[in-house]
Amino acid sequence: MSAKKIWAIVISALVVVGLVICATVILNHQSTARELSIAEAEQFLNESFDKMTLIQRAKVTPYIAENNTIVVNSISYGNEKDIIADCSIKTPDVYGTVAPHYNSFVNADDSGTMRKTSSRYKLEFEQKILALLKDAPILENNCKITIYDTDNGLEIYATDEVINAVFGGIKNLEKEVSAITTYVDEEGNTQPISSPNVTEGLVECFALEYSSKKADTSNPIMRAWNSFKADFNRNFIEHGYWLTIVKGLWVTLKLTFWSLIIGIFLGFLVAFVRCTYLKTAKRGFLLKFFNSICQIYLTVIRGTPAIVQITIIYFVVFMPMGVDKFISAVVCFGINSGAYVAEIVRGGIMSVDEGQTEAGRSIGFGYMPTMFYIVFPQAFKAVLPALANEFVVLLKETSIAFYIGLGDIMYAVNAIRAATYTPYMPLIAAALIYLVLVLVLSKLVSLLERRLRNNER
Repeated sequence: MSAKKIWAIVISALVVVGLVICATVILNHQSTARELSIAEAEQFLNESFDKMTLIQRAKVTPYIAENNTIVVNSISYGNEKDIIADCSIKTPDVYGTVAPHYNSFVNADDSGTMRKTSSRYKLEFEQKILALLKDAPILENNCKITIYDTDNGLEIYATDEVINAVFGGIKNLEKEVSAITTYVDEEGNTQPISSPNVTEGLVECFALEYSSKKADTSNPIMRAWNSFKADFNRNFIEHGYWLTIVKGLWVTLKLTFWSLIIGIFLGFLVAFVRCTYLKTAKRGFLLKFFNSICQIYLTVIRGTPAIVQITIIYFVVFMPMGVDKFISAVVCFGINSGAYVAEIVRGGIMSVDEGQTEAGRSIGFGYMPTMFYIVFPQAFKAVLPALANEFVVLLKETSIAFYIGLGDIMYAVNAIRAATYTPYMPLIAAALIYLVLVLVLSKLVSLLERRLRNNER
């Protein structure tokens, strides 16, 4: 049996096993929630809403939670592992008590030399709000609260309507306070608020910790897919983050191209000097001097990491001179690549048989024409695979340019990670982009090698 048939059988078997596993997971997934008694639902709801108020140094929301009660009247079940609890809720009228006093809160003094923070205002406002709430009337609300039975346990679907019903309208308070920009002074004149920290401090008094997202109760396979779609949308679609990556890709391509041009020029120049020194018997002072310079250049560049080189070239040399980051990176990677290209080309030239040089001399060519018309073309074919590998390494090595703040691919994906707090997806996107670029470059090189082989025939 051939190797192709064996691989076909193995792949087919893996596909069948994967389909069986997926079907088993989907068929065994329960689509209805577990049964919950009224007492259990009532206890869970009261404990869950109390936990939402456990914020460091919070005083207002814990007071509201201590003075509200949730009574479950009935329970019904949906087809998405959801439990709908019909509740009667008694809670202090927070909105009706605090809203009439907006003006007195936002008319806060901020005339000191040190502007107060929102947390400072919060501490000042809490005492006033607690004093008002002691005389707040009790509201009686009817509200349907959805509980989802997830793999991680029961979760509340906490919409704004539910939060308002349980905590006396604090979501409406937050929205109205956030929109306030003026107040009325003692003389009846409308004045701008002294600082946005005033309204932010008042909003912080009613902070809760909860998630308003609808729980995903689908089977594990669909849940993983839904999570992937949500992460993809958050990291690339929302806020146009994909444009950030496109701009970074363009910077990477330009950086690689210009660095490649400099690297090839320097590499061939250094290789020519080194080979001339090794091949010719006449070694004058200038040739020895340039050969020594080339040896020092190769030793230093090949003996130090690229990240050290780019930080020294930018922060020590170019930044004090006001040179752009992109130009600094191009110079650094061009010099770095030139050292490796030089040794690759030198090895290719020295591998060409000495008889080729003698044949060129025998037909009347001088040293320079012999090198350019006879030796270099043969050496180029020999070193092309190694040069292609150096170009691939250069493309990947440009990823360290973000250390100096250059907006390449890595800079873009790190900016997205910082904005979305997603640890892995932007990095995977960067890895895939680099992989595609390397594959395209490798394909172009293979086409060039094929063309060179055809010319030999």
